[in-house]
Amino acid sequence: MKLNRNMNSRQLADAFYQDSKEKGLVDVSFDNIMDVRQVLEEIPNLGTILVDHRLDKFKRDHLLANLIKEFPINTQNFFHMLYDYNRISDIRDIVNEFEKIYDYKNRTVVAKVSTAVELTDVQKTRLIDVLKIKLDAKKVLLHTIVDEQVLGGVVIEVESQVYDGSIRSNLETLKKQLIR
Repeated sequence: MKLNRNMNSRQLADAFYQDSKEKGLVDVSFDNIMDVRQVLEEIPNLGTILVDHRLDKFKRDHLLANLIKEFPINTQNFFHMLYDYNRISDIRDIVNEFEKIYDYKNRTVVAKVSTAVELTDVQKTRLIDVLKIKLDAKKVLLHTIVDEQVLGGVVIEVESQVYDGSIRSNLETLKKQLIR
């Protein structure tokens, strides 16, 4: 894996993805990255702590070693390179970029779904099946939100696309047509 200090978060994540792919460890690397995300949610300033020179270098090294000790060697090497290049403080961005690359390569779509009432499991399953076909996805992850302003129907946001099938939207369209 070739990294340099001038690479942005996307490039670093892509280099790690390619290295993981070459070694047949993409899914394992993804799981490792998601584990790191979990740690970042529990310790939001971890990246900053690891570059804070007020903390003894031995303690910082030990902290990083404990974080990655269960990971495969390619993941450990990646994190050591980030640490050595003083890029570990960018870890949150790198994790996010790796997830985007992984989702894109695996045709995984994340859909934000807003409805007036909670969807049943059957409705969620049907919606996932429809979105898989419509978006040519292997996997669809739903993030559901109950929003009373929707009134009824559903609003789906996927990447930068919005599919608005809400009653509120239909009423606003009807209102505009009546005003003309």
